[in-house]
Amino acid sequence: MRLYRISKKQYINDLSGKGAELAGGRWDSKGMPAIYASSSLALCICEVLVHTDKDILPDNMYFAEIYIPDECVSSVFFSQEALKNSLSNGSQWLSEKGSVAIKVHSAIMPENYTADFNIVINPLHPDFHSVRIEKIEPCPFDVRIF
Repeated sequence: MRLYRISKKQYINDLSGKGAELAGGRWDSKGMPAIYASSSLALCICEVLVHTDKDILPDNMYFAEIYIPDECVSSVFFSQEALKNSLSNGSQWLSEKGSVAIKVHSAIMPENYTADFNIVINPLHPDFHSVRIEKIEPCPFDVRIF
C-alpha cells in the first residue's frame, strides 16, 4: 500500500511519531507516538489545509510516499462509529500494538465516502521495520486555494 504524508522539509524523513507524541491527535493521546498518513496525496493536502491558517500559504512543505505491506494494515476502525471514540480507540490500539497500522475514516469527508482514507501507523510495533519512505518531493500549495 502506498501512503502519503506532508511535513516541513526538516521533518519529512522522521518516522518516529514524535510530533503526534508531543501534541496528541485524533487517534493518539499526548505521550503516544503515531504517524498520520493518507491513501492519496489529495486527501493528505486536504487534511493539512483544514489545520492551516487560510491567510498564510504553507511553505517549505514536502510530501513523502510511504510503502507499507497490505497485511500490516488493519481495518478494525474503518467505520463512522469508531470516529466517535477515536482518541480512546486509537490510544488503546497504540498501547496494545495490535497491528502496524490502522485504516480510519477522514473526519473531513462524508461518512459514506470510502475511496480515500487515513492511516495511523504505530512506530513502536515490532513489525514497523516494514514501513519505508520510497520518495520525497516538494509539495507546493497552489495559491488559488488561498
